[in-house]
Amino acid sequence: MRACVALLVVLATACTGSLVGGTVVPPSGGGGAGGGGAGGSSQPFEPVRFTCDLQQAPGELPLRRLSRRQYTNVVNELIGRSGLAAADATVVQQAVRDDLLPFPEDRVVGVPGERHGGFSRVDQALQQGHIDASYNAALSVGAELTSTVARRRAVLGACATDTSTANDAQCLRDFVTRFGRLVHRRPLTPDDVTFYTAVAGSTPVDAAALTDVIALLLTSPHLLYHVEEGDPTRAGPTPLDAFSLASRLSFHFWQTMPDDALLAAAESGALLTDEGYRAQVERLFGDARTDGSIDEFFAQWWRLDELPPLNTRIGTPVFDAFADRDIPTATLHDEMNAEVVEHARDVTRRAAPLAELLTGRRFFARTDALARLYGQPTWDGQGTPPDFTQPERHGLLTRAAFLATGSANTRPVMKGYRVRNALLCMQLPPPPPGAGATPLPLTPDLTTREVVEGITEQPGSACQGCHRGLLNPLGFLTENFDALGRLRTTQRLFADDGTLLGSKPVKTDGVPNVAGSTDVIDDVAALQALMLQGEFQTCFARQYFRYTFQRMEDDAKDGCLLASLQADALAGKPVAEVLKAAALSAEFKRRDVR
Repeated sequence: MRACVALLVVLATACTGSLVGGTVVPPSGGGGAGGGGAGGSSQPFEPVRFTCDLQQAPGELPLRRLSRRQYTNVVNELIGRSGLAAADATVVQQAVRDDLLPFPEDRVVGVPGERHGGFSRVDQALQQGHIDASYNAALSVGAELTSTVARRRAVLGACATDTSTANDAQCLRDFVTRFGRLVHRRPLTPDDVTFYTAVAGSTPVDAAALTDVIALLLTSPHLLYHVEEGDPTRAGPTPLDAFSLASRLSFHFWQTMPDDALLAAAESGALLTDEGYRAQVERLFGDARTDGSIDEFFAQWWRLDELPPLNTRIGTPVFDAFADRDIPTATLHDEMNAEVVEHARDVTRRAAPLAELLTGRRFFARTDALARLYGQPTWDGQGTPPDFTQPERHGLLTRAAFLATGSANTRPVMKGYRVRNALLCMQLPPPPPGAGATPLPLTPDLTTREVVEGITEQPGSACQGCHRGLLNPLGFLTENFDALGRLRTTQRLFADDGTLLGSKPVKTDGVPNVAGSTDVIDDVAALQALMLQGEFQTCFARQYFRYTFQRMEDDAKDGCLLASLQADALAGKPVAEVLKAAALSAEFKRRDVR
């Protein structure tokens, strides 16, 4: 049997060392990191702490372009706040939907030295696709908003459709002043109003002229970019002005422009007071629109986009025999990801501590296909979610999205790498040359673990150190779940034609090398307990910093905020409070002027 899983393409890592502070360091003598073996001793573990140096200037946050999601949200919201009745605004939003789709999608930015994962970052880069899409969408919106007399009356007022022409110029100026405040996310200057109204020429409220004015507004750099202003006379870190702060806060939590209440708080100056700002943070975070950002953050951190479609091997004998009555649907991988995201949102919204992200056992499978893999009835979404009924489901690492592979075979090395690199933020060296030339074959007489050990843990090989000491044990701990996430005690072995040849018991024991522990464990609950001794919380601080500021952290320059987030997480504060703390920080409310 030669069904292959190319695990070594990325992860046959050349290292023979141990972990100190989230990096791999060379050993003082021979042998690998941790090495396995029975017994061991554990010393009290203290995670590496960030250091706050108030003399360090924070990293610069450049002028950033709106992401595709933000741009789409803003255009739709501007239509909704244009003056049209809600039902008609919905009609316009549907009419321009296809014009928004070509706006280029933003890709995550990889962390230097890592081959998986990343974080969302938008920058000044402008492609022809951004220009074409925003221009076409602006014209389309303008044409729709002015297409009928009733719409022009709703958007501009009665002055746009009455029989008098004497009030037309002022009618347009009033519209530009009002609508432009939403587009710019701050009041327009008199010069701004003159600039936009000039496009209409001598026919201020003519439909074609109005289309041009609206299109010009919707292609403004103030719409397409996060234009943030502070004190122009100051160099270095400077507080954001009220309107820039309102926009940063709104886009951070809602991924869209400020609402009327937030703009009013900026205009009155209340947003610049500690009490007024905190009130807006609480209000925005408490709004359901923040759920989208919560979902996005955890999906990025936990690399949910790496779960492939699970139905691509349907029709191959081994996979069909393996899946049996659980042949995956085309949407099963999305359902798995949605279940994990709902778990994270539930922990956040219940004000539960960070530990529950790992250990929470609430069940969120809303489809029959996913619930069947978990061995319990589908949850209908009503009332308090039930817990997993299988005691082996210890939390995050035993949810299907962290177990499924898209094949008939588990991928212990990838599972181990995901825990080590994504959830604990530990960097590993790149694989040695030619590592990808050795695929790991399935065999009719060996378990996946036996195959992985035979190839990656050969004594004296370049692979042994990282695989035996750092990667394989973390992946082996969940080998009591198959490649669809179903609980098992044995691994079924198949011939190439799908014939069942037999089965062998699975083994989950190993030395995880987490939190300094050299003890042998065989249970995910024990691993998660080790992760929660500090490394998981520290990784959370790093990852949420990246999500908040859309750039890599600098441990020296950004140490104060990192230390604060880490301390809150280690103290067991609710996830919601830690997320809000980032927005309440001094670092969030300022920008660096160079």
